[in-house]
Amino acid sequence: MHPESNELDIAKKTTLNAQQLAAVKHVTGPIMIIAGPGSGKTRVITERIAHLMNTGIKPENILALTFTNKAANEMKLRINNLTKNHAAFSIWMGTFHSIFSKILREEAHIMGYSSNFTIYDNEDSIKIIRRIIKDLNLDKDIYNPKFIFSRISFMKNNLIDCQTYSTYSDFKEQDTRNKRPMFLSVYTKYTQICKNSNCMDFDDLLMNTYRLFKNNPLILANYQEVFKYILIDEYQDTNKAQDKIVKQISMKHNNVCIVGDDSQSIYSFRGANINNMLDFKKFYKNVTEFKLEQNYRSTQNIVNAANSLIAYNKHKIDKTIFSENLEGDKIKLCEYNSGREEGNQISSMIANSIINGSKKSEHAILYRTNSQSKVIEDGLRKRGVNYRIFGGLSFYQRKEIKDVMAFLKLILNHHDEEALMRIINYPTRGIGATTINKIRLKAEENNKTIWQTMDSNAFNEIPLTKNAQNNVKFFIEMVKELFQIIDENIFKIIEIVINKTGIIRRLKDDPTPENINRLENIGELINTLKIFSMRQNNNKLIDFINEISLDETKNKNDDEDYVSLMTIHQSKGLEFPHIYIVGLENGLFPSQKNMREKKMLEEERRLFYVAITRAIKKVTLSYAVSRFQFGIMNKTNKSLFLDEINYFFIEKTQRNYQNIKDAKNLKIPKLNNRKLRRITTNTSQKYSIQGLKIGQNILHNIFGKGEIKKIDENDGNQKITVFFEKGGEKILLTKFAKIKILT
Repeated sequence: MHPESNELDIAKKTTLNAQQLAAVKHVTGPIMIIAGPGSGKTRVITERIAHLMNTGIKPENILALTFTNKAANEMKLRINNLTKNHAAFSIWMGTFHSIFSKILREEAHIMGYSSNFTIYDNEDSIKIIRRIIKDLNLDKDIYNPKFIFSRISFMKNNLIDCQTYSTYSDFKEQDTRNKRPMFLSVYTKYTQICKNSNCMDFDDLLMNTYRLFKNNPLILANYQEVFKYILIDEYQDTNKAQDKIVKQISMKHNNVCIVGDDSQSIYSFRGANINNMLDFKKFYKNVTEFKLEQNYRSTQNIVNAANSLIAYNKHKIDKTIFSENLEGDKIKLCEYNSGREEGNQISSMIANSIINGSKKSEHAILYRTNSQSKVIEDGLRKRGVNYRIFGGLSFYQRKEIKDVMAFLKLILNHHDEEALMRIINYPTRGIGATTINKIRLKAEENNKTIWQTMDSNAFNEIPLTKNAQNNVKFFIEMVKELFQIIDENIFKIIEIVINKTGIIRRLKDDPTPENINRLENIGELINTLKIFSMRQNNNKLIDFINEISLDETKNKNDDEDYVSLMTIHQSKGLEFPHIYIVGLENGLFPSQKNMREKKMLEEERRLFYVAITRAIKKVTLSYAVSRFQFGIMNKTNKSLFLDEINYFFIEKTQRNYQNIKDAKNLKIPKLNNRKLRRITTNTSQKYSIQGLKIGQNILHNIFGKGEIKKIDENDGNQKITVFFEKGGEKILLTKFAKIKILT
């Protein structure tokens, strides 16, 4: 199954279960829907919105926030089919960024922007920061542009602007300790450039929306009246800014419904705060809670294994995920001599499965970091297995597309400095770095944008050669001509841009394979314009630019059959029949950094939980007892998480040393964690426990003391759910479990 598939298709049953139906039909008040993996939450969301509309609530009074545009568009289509009036496209539905950018365009003048502001992507922002660091003569290694951008992003997501930052002495002390005392200067300069350029980055869309509502009570009241019913998907992934805005706009009617799973909160590095979900009941009073605990995706063994793992987390909402699917295969655990052997053997498993009739798209290999893909790629290539690595450049991140888009952005917003700097000398027109720097210095001196400086008398004061002056003036005249076509049909605009600017001509004059590919990509951009125009019945440049700026989708080929390779973070929301999770070693997964702190270790455990629950039928776990690190072969210890999965749900394969020359010399490191035990069906080892009751205290030979929480009888097989003081919740089959009744 290709990664483009999602949970929309997960619940193929015709009826909702009791909890799903209750969540759909509950209309008023704050609602919390805890949706475990594979529980059909997307269906619940869509049917709930459809129910609201069918009961007479106007679609324009419903706000539904998602984390991807793709999810929003697919839900709109489904809602449209479920409703009587087919008005789903009137719902305020989209990502936080797309909805808030729409609001900000309406209210831009209040924030000191014009409504045609453009949106910087991460690459644009980093380029600006890189120039600031250079202008301030700062060490680019200490003031790493990507790090600085990440820190600025963190501050904005926590609603800390430059002025607020300057009041925190702790921040200043931290910057001094880290040898970055000029961080605030960089942050301030970056903010000024964005404002002067009439641009916002993605984080500004959140922070500025919050400030808009905070500082303008009448505007807030207006949107509170508009958004009478609010629903937010994946609430465990929201950051502080998103949480605060939701609280602002829901304050009047209190009809806010959050959907999510705390056990799948894995994005703290992006600013996500699991406490937004855990503390929901503390802020809102009389919250109605629904738990979607039935997993329709995975086998019983997969679900039970995942449950036994996540039970070790302390900070979570209590729930018991279960499956009524087939019991299924046990999780396969493989130990390998080296990382390369791991890559080869996993590749062989997949190749053999394909030979026996499975599709490549049924297999996905998940890893903690991108660097782990190399040995797996080598193994798959060697066996002629087609694969695809996720996480590459999206279509709109490709150079030639960004070049064309920069011209389009400049037509829309003359002061977009990043767009201007990108194409001022592309294609080459004799405007070198020296000339550009002189213009920039003059612009800063007069507190003007670069465009204002070039298009004013101040330009004549800049000491440039005659050639440089003429080249700049030629560029100005060309761009001014482009300004005149802003109201034209977008087809005509792009036709004029690609021909007038010489982009197409330059690529055709140098027909290398790379340039031919770039020409094809520009052709695909033109195709996209056509589709956009037909879909939206809209030929406005500003609408196209806005949609593209907020588009998170990748360049995809749905028809191709391939094995999927991706990080676990990238797998969130996806599902595959067979999941392979590789590199399960301490220091790699969990990562070395996150092993030191309990809070981060819990997030690593949630990440592993997410990985396991992507599987429909089979899970293969693997680790190596030695692995190359920076060119040195080091011994490793298997991940501590492997010993947290109940051994009843695992089948460990024996390591094969055949053809391994150094096997006899290999020293397997001693592990402090308990070893996985093999379960036999020898009747002499069976235990019959009579008279067990819920609430009894028992002693287990491995897990220690625990309390019986649940007893299940199925065809003579008695299962008990026990919460152990040290091991968390475990499911035990009493005929195999070595337990002693204490009370």
